[in-house]
Amino acid sequence: GRDYAKQTGNTMYDVLTLVRFGRFDEVITRNNRPDDEVGAAMWDFAYGYSALKEGDTEKAIEMRDQVQEFAETTDKRFRFHPAGIVVGTLASILDGEILWQLGDLDGAITAFERAVETEDEMDYDEPEPLPFSARHWLGAALLEAGRHVEAEAVYRAELDDHPHNGWSLYGLQTALKAQGKSDPTVDYDLKQSWARADTLLQGSRF
Repeated sequence: GRDYAKQTGNTMYDVLTLVRFGRFDEVITRNNRPDDEVGAAMWDFAYGYSALKEGDTEKAIEMRDQVQEFAETTDKRFRFHPAGIVVGTLASILDGEILWQLGDLDGAITAFERAVETEDEMDYDEPEPLPFSARHWLGAALLEAGRHVEAEAVYRAELDDHPHNGWSLYGLQTALKAQGKSDPTVDYDLKQSWARADTLLQGSRF
């Protein structure tokens, strides 16, 4: 994550990466909301997501609304990407997490599907605009709903785009086990991809 932030030259990736690895308390204690609108929208997502995970649903909803409003009204660009697409993906991820927290798993899946559709509108770029994929949230929600075959397809699609991604491999392994199946290639790939990580995976998203 830190290497990714250095590549982009954008400290906002530090905050997004903290969310990625479940370090929500560190996000909450930061008071460095950027002055620029794209950076601020990403910070609002990270803060709202972390607030939700720390039990403050009201703050999460407030941040979601801010992020969504920005995504729907901005004409800014993030590098060559329309900021509305980048931030719109984040808004739908946060919306899905809130709905999931509130017990509306079907609504959460719909929100994550919207996030995937928005994310897929982004053109190829390196490094990518976001340090994670919306499919990791969609797959996790499908697993929670017992829709294991669909979850498998989501993770396989993500691995087509990002081979050897540990988050996707963990989700795929889980989806296969839930169907009473296994794939030694997936097991080996996950072991290799996560061998030097210091984070214990419990899902394809925190």
